Amino acid sequence: MRVSGGLNNNSISSLYNTMYQGKVAMHNNRLSRDFFPTNNVQGGGAFSTGSMQYISDIKSAASALSGALKELSGSAFNARTMVSSDTDVMTVNFTGNNLGNVSDMSVQIDQIAMGQLNEGARLSSSALYGGERGQNRFEIETGGKTTQLSINVMAGDSNRDVQQKMANAINNAGLGLKATVEMDSATNMSMLRVESNNVGTDERNAFSIRDVTGNAAAQTGANEVSRERQDAIYRVNGGEARVSQSNTVNLGNGVSATFKASSSQAVTVSPGKDISIVRGVVESLVRSYNNLFGAAAENTNDPRAQGLASRLMNVTGAFSRSLSDLGIGFDSSGRMTIDSAKFNQAMDTGKVEQFFTDGSGRNFGFGASLGRLASNVSNNTSNFVTSSMFGSSMGEGFTYSGMGSPMHLNLLGTGSMLDYMF
Repeated sequence: MRVSGGLNNNSISSLYNTMYQGKVAMHNNRLSRDFFPTNNVQGGGAFSTGSMQYISDIKSAASALSGALKELSGSAFNARTMVSSDTDVMTVNFTGNNLGNVSDMSVQIDQIAMGQLNEGARLSSSALYGGERGQNRFEIETGGKTTQLSINVMAGDSNRDVQQKMANAINNAGLGLKATVEMDSATNMSMLRVESNNVGTDERNAFSIRDVTGNAAAQTGANEVSRERQDAIYRVNGGEARVSQSNTVNLGNGVSATFKASSSQAVTVSPGKDISIVRGVVESLVRSYNNLFGAAAENTNDPRAQGLASRLMNVTGAFSRSLSDLGIGFDSSGRMTIDSAKFNQAMDTGKVEQFFTDGSGRNFGFGASLGRLASNVSNNTSNFVTSSMFGSSMGEGFTYSGMGSPMHLNLLGTGSMLDYMF
C-alpha cells in the first residue's frame, strides 16, 4: 500500500481507530460464534449455558473460600465483645464502641418474665370425646377484645381430635396466643396447651377462654389458668432486686442481656471472643465451599471439573472426623452442613479455634490444604476447565488467562495490533 504525503496526528489517529474497530468486530464475531450460538442468544448478549458461567462460578467461589480460610487462620478469633459465662441461662449483646469502658459484672436471675399459660386436662388421646357434639362456640378475651371461635365436633371424634381442632382455631385467629396439643406417648394422654406470646404482668397480656355454645373449653380444660403472667426479677453485682416486664434488659455501657432461665448461681459478664464473628466466617466457608463443589460436581461434561470435585472431596475427606467434632459434616451429595448445637459447643470448648489456628503442622492441615486448592482455582482457573467445552475454534488464537477476569479483551496485545487475548 502506498501512502502519499506525510501522516499527521489526525491521520494516525484515524488509522488507529479503523484498526481498533476492525479488531473489536473480529473479537465480537468470534465470541458470537463460540459463546452465543444462534439458538441460544438472549437479549443480544447472554452467555450460552455452561462454559462461561462455570468459570465465573468457580472463580468467585474459590476466592470467597480463600478469604474465609484466611480469616479463620487467626483474625476471626481476635474479635472481642462482652460474653456470658452461661449462655443457657443468659445471652449478652454488646453495642458499645470501647470494651475498656465496661467492667465485669454478675447477674443473678431469680425468675424470668413469662406469659399466662392455660394447661388443659390430660385426657386419653384415642378415647371417644365425651363432650357435646355438633357446633361448639367459645370466646377468648385478650387485650380488652373478645373474639368468638367455633369448631364442629363429629360423632367419631376422639379427645385429641377435638383438642387439635381447638388449637387450630386459636392459632388461626391471630390473637397473640400459641396453642399446642401435647402428647405423652408413654401414657397415651394428650393435653391442650394455650400460652400468651407476650411476657410480663401487663394487663394486656392476660386472656380468658369461655364456652358460648357447647362445652369444648370446659371439657378440654382450656379455660383453666395454670400459670399467671410474671415479670423478670434479677440482681446486678449483688444489688437490689430489679423488675422487668421483658426478658431483655439494659445493663449499661452498651451491654444488654436476654434471660433464658432462672439460676441459683450468678452469671458472669466479661470481655471474651466474639463467637458471632467466627460463626459468620464459618458459614461463609461452608457456603463458598458448597458453591465451588456444586459448580464442579454438576458440570458432568467436563473431566477437569469432575477432577476438581474429586480433589475437594479428597481434602475434606481426610479431615472428616475432626470436622465432625466441630459440627461440620457432609450430606449425601458431598456438600457441607453445620450442626448448630454441636458447633456452638465446640466453640465454647475452644475446639473450633484450635482446629483452624493450631500452628503445629499447619502446612499439612485442613485450612492450608483447602486454601492452596482454592487459591489455585482462583488464580489459575483455566487449569480446571477443558478447552474443548468452548467450541472448535478455541485454537484460533484464543487463550484463557486464569489470573484475569473470565473475559478480558486485550486491545493492545504483544503481537500484531489485531491480536487479542481471551
